[in-house]
Amino acid sequence: MKRHIRYIVVHSTATFDPKVSQFYGNYHYVVERTGEIKKVHADATIVKNVERVDNEAIHIAYAGGRNKSGTLGDTKTPNQEEALFNKIVALSIKYPSAAIVGHDELEPGSISPGFNVKDWIKNYEPDLNLSKAS
Repeated sequence: MKRHIRYIVVHSTATFDPKVSQFYGNYHYVVERTGEIKKVHADATIVKNVERVDNEAIHIAYAGGRNKSGTLGDTKTPNQEEALFNKIVALSIKYPSAAIVGHDELEPGSISPGFNVKDWIKNYEPDLNLSKAS
């Protein structure tokens, strides 16, 4: 069954320790700290994360979002940031009518993903040195 995707929802996993394997069942894609993108579920799968949009959403998260002291916020590495940006671009091409939103825009009490998604996308400039190294 093909789903009509209206939202690409950006999250953080709200985790800190990169050495601990995480269960990423609540996302379609997770961007590891190295920039590796793990596909957790097929796009056709409905993932339960933000109830009011799950039927029409693709959920993508970056591993992190919690610093050493346990505070939630933006902890993306440069490799992660580039991979996340590139994956969002690819998803927006695949689903051109989908709105790109942060989890916090759909659930105002949420701190995930720890940054303003719309401002970040508008102002993001890829690091050309990272692209050459990949």
